[in-house]
Amino acid sequence: MNPTRYATVAKDLMAGIANGRYPVGSLLPTEHELCDLYGVSRHTVRAAIDQLLGQGLVSRRKRVGTRVEASSPRGGYTQSLASVADLAQLAPDQRWQIRDVQHFVADLGQAARLGLVPGEHYFCLSSIAVAQAAPPLCCTQVYAQRDYGEVIERAREQPEQPIARLIEQHYGRAIAVIDQQVRAVALTAELAHALKAQVGSAGLQIIRHYREENGDLMAVAETIHPHDRFTLVTQLRRDRAAG
Repeated sequence: MNPTRYATVAKDLMAGIANGRYPVGSLLPTEHELCDLYGVSRHTVRAAIDQLLGQGLVSRRKRVGTRVEASSPRGGYTQSLASVADLAQLAPDQRWQIRDVQHFVADLGQAARLGLVPGEHYFCLSSIAVAQAAPPLCCTQVYAQRDYGEVIERAREQPEQPIARLIEQHYGRAIAVIDQQVRAVALTAELAHALKAQVGSAGLQIIRHYREENGDLMAVAETIHPHDRFTLVTQLRRDRAAG
């Protein structure tokens, strides 16, 4: 199954639901019909439907089919990650609103927590992700070396683009590996206010280290989602050789 392909299918189905091609209350085409329509396998179609299910757009019942339940996603989005390219498959209308930019020299505590180099100059760009007619999706702080500072203005001009992607485009770099750490946190008063969530409620913190092929660190992103607005999906495949 091509993970980028099922994301493309899901995106087109979402657009069809939003523009009324598949009205609320109607049934989507059958799996077989969708396979023919998009020229993909049944596994790809099912993965795309799972994306819509995770966003509350459809429901699925045996012997009935897949029914359209809403014309727009509920508060958050579902993300299935299998490659670097999948990180670009976010909510279709997501935009980043910059809240603050700070320049600093990394101290020992910041270096240990974020994997930065002590004494190096960095900037931190804080932003909030919003989508039309939905609560804020997450708060993100992106840390990058001062040498990449020109992307700050580009981030204002292209609010739909993640900072790491802008660094790639502007400086001719290439993300080869992303190290990801995920843990549960409680939303502070400041975060809860920004995200329009309850103080102390559960959140999901994701720290991603974006690295080039030689291992050099390009950027670090620290993102916090309210628990009800994001689902991280991974697929584990059994190693048949291991028995």
